[in-house]
Amino acid sequence: MTRFIPVRNARLRLDGIRLRSLVGVAAVVLAASSAFAGTPDLSTTIPRGGQVGTELKVTFQGNRLEGTEEVLFHYPGITAKDIKVLDSRKVEVTLVIAPDARLGEHHVRLRTRRGTSYARNFWVSQFPNVDEVEPNDDFDEPQKVPLNVTIEAEAKPKETDYYQVTAKKGDRISVEIEGLRINNIRQNIAIDPFVAILDSERFELGRADGSSLHKQESILSVVVPEDGEYTIEVRDSAFQGRGRYRAHIGTFPRPSVVYPLGGPEGEEVEFAVLDPSGELGKMKLSLSGDEVKDHGLFYSENGIQVPSPNPVRVSQFGNTFEMEPNNSSGEVKNQEPVSLPTAFNGILESEGDTDYFAFSAKKGQSYRFQVYARSLGSPVDPVLTVFDEKIKSLGGSDDADGSKDGRVDFKAPADGTYFVRVHDHLKGGGPDYAYRVETETREKTVLVTMPEMLRRDLQYRKQFDVPQGGYYAMTVNTRRQGVSGDLQFVLPSLPKGVELVGGRIPKSQSTYSILLRAKPDAPIGGGMHSLQVRALETDPPISGTFVQNLDFVRGPQNGVEYYTRPVEQLPITVVEPLPFSVTIEQPQVPIVRNGTMLLKVKAHRKDGYDKDIIVRLGWKPPGITSPASMTFKGGATELTYELNANGNAELGTWPITLLVESNDGKGVRFTATPFINLAVEEPFATLKLPLTTVKQGDEAQFLASLETLREFPGEAEIQLFGIPAHSTTPVMKQKSGATELAIPVTTTEKTPVGQHKNLFCTFTVTMNGEPIVQRVGMGGILRVDPKPKAPAAAPAKPKTEVAAAAPKPKPEKPLSRLEQLRLEAKQAGGGE
Repeated sequence: MTRFIPVRNARLRLDGIRLRSLVGVAAVVLAASSAFAGTPDLSTTIPRGGQVGTELKVTFQGNRLEGTEEVLFHYPGITAKDIKVLDSRKVEVTLVIAPDARLGEHHVRLRTRRGTSYARNFWVSQFPNVDEVEPNDDFDEPQKVPLNVTIEAEAKPKETDYYQVTAKKGDRISVEIEGLRINNIRQNIAIDPFVAILDSERFELGRADGSSLHKQESILSVVVPEDGEYTIEVRDSAFQGRGRYRAHIGTFPRPSVVYPLGGPEGEEVEFAVLDPSGELGKMKLSLSGDEVKDHGLFYSENGIQVPSPNPVRVSQFGNTFEMEPNNSSGEVKNQEPVSLPTAFNGILESEGDTDYFAFSAKKGQSYRFQVYARSLGSPVDPVLTVFDEKIKSLGGSDDADGSKDGRVDFKAPADGTYFVRVHDHLKGGGPDYAYRVETETREKTVLVTMPEMLRRDLQYRKQFDVPQGGYYAMTVNTRRQGVSGDLQFVLPSLPKGVELVGGRIPKSQSTYSILLRAKPDAPIGGGMHSLQVRALETDPPISGTFVQNLDFVRGPQNGVEYYTRPVEQLPITVVEPLPFSVTIEQPQVPIVRNGTMLLKVKAHRKDGYDKDIIVRLGWKPPGITSPASMTFKGGATELTYELNANGNAELGTWPITLLVESNDGKGVRFTATPFINLAVEEPFATLKLPLTTVKQGDEAQFLASLETLREFPGEAEIQLFGIPAHSTTPVMKQKSGATELAIPVTTTEKTPVGQHKNLFCTFTVTMNGEPIVQRVGMGGILRVDPKPKAPAAAPAKPKTEVAAAAPKPKPEKPLSRLEQLRLEAKQAGGGE
């Protein structure tokens, strides 16, 4: 990544351009597959942004947009009126952008009677929109524009756009591009923007190909050396991209970073505003309210604000600033060590600069040292190390969690003074190489997220569209930090007619289902809502809020997330009733450990609805497994959904629901079944199958030992499974309390010879008219020996009178395996 380089008092001739190939990042994608796309499917808006304090006609483009009733924004400041559906792919809306609307990125959705779209971004500028006017791809015939405008344009392969402005000596000309971030829908539609500012003789005053603040997005700011006309060149860096872009061209300051990179919540902090040339100015900001925590600092100069903020951290503790000299541990040994927790702040002011801080800690104290730099727009690629007094490393980190910022978990081995060291990975440095190291303690909190339901698509199924008279369910992940006990889902607000069903999360679980139900007469509508999880056994109460990452841009290689934005709001709406619903028949018996249950599931179809309906268990109680999904084919209305419990399945009663989806020809529609209660209990018995042998054509008896673990009514049915082909075994019955069971297996001359392993039995108890099936005796072995060869025929003897046959003796008790072995050994030795 190349940082922008302002060039002052220098004249560089552009004799040629060497192309940089960045196809791998430029060809970014975020397109929900049409097979899985939610309903409706919003792709983009034209234009991609507007000016504060104005009304603007915007065309929303996508698929299945018919029935659009509302435009939902995540943040205040923009409202919609005069919604006009042109066709299923276009909706025309007038957006009213308030004078105090926040600059930069906003998130928008469309709500129809059938559902809510994915979130897309829309941008607000302080400047008026100016449309690109073609042709403007010739340096000698640029499009002339005034300063302080936002160009709405389109980049094309092998094309360069030129815009010309007039400025006086000492004026600042700044350019900031929104390109990669706004081409977030169609595959291979993206621009990796390159920007240059040239004088009338085509000498370059500065260029930018990416930035530390906005990754591949370019920002550039120069001070012009004389009165005259200046040309802004905008293109894809490799001349390969295509897509829309917004170019802010004006006199605004463009800091790359602020210092410090954060401060204590609720306090007013003075920030130095920096770019690669040094300090641009200072600005005080009160670090209170979600606006600062979510978005950062908007620097202004002469009444002109930056188009996008510089991010800042808001923490619970104060700042500690570097004190020069601090290039080694020896130089800071004479400084008073600070007590933790704190936030260390510094700037690597020159190449090779290394900063040390001294702190004190007592034996056993634990902290996490987290460095923030690249994630806050700083050019620093930080390397973080913690040392003891003898400069022995206690831990170091370059990158963590897929970012360039690192962290070190520290536990003091003894009372004393310790050191933190920070330097750039490539020994870089400069006036804007700011960093911040926070010493975090483990705060008591609950983290709330939702799993990725579709690979490389973080928004899939995160729209809670609850059908009238129906349900919607989703799996929620929670992570307790310093919190124990049960948790409770809390929704401070819900659309009218919608209610939360259940919602208590047992203390043993971190993942659970949330289920919403809409009354049949619930009004169609909804909006953005908050989902919280509250700890029930803490004083004062501790809770966490659901945070979702909206993945707007992904790279083409393995779909790696490139540009995401965290939000704390969830769309919850009521939609039209579906032509289908699904229910599970409540089992009247439990599933037992090492047991199996067949749930009876019914599809209820309206008005001849005959599309496939897919069901899957979104959340499974611990130790329970099930098929990935099952399908009601065509007009089918019944199926059985198999559940299996392993030997360690957690005992208890668990509410479960099936996630349901069906493509009605206009998109996939989602719902869920009402909860049923699944009871998991201990098994009724254990059974052991000994190794047993039999000769082809004979009958063997497994002498199984039984142990009743808990009483059961009537008789259990026991059936042996896994026996070889051409053999049979009957279903046995046994009452509670029995300790022994003989299970016969009859073979034929065709039964395969050899050891047949992994035999087992089902142990079925009937209660309340329903079976409880348990697997017992796993691992049984039956050895089948060859049938003995017939002896040679003896010489014929004269016929004699045959005496009456003696009566058959009563069948003897089956021999145990040990008795069989003794008998075989005796016969082999010639004994009688």
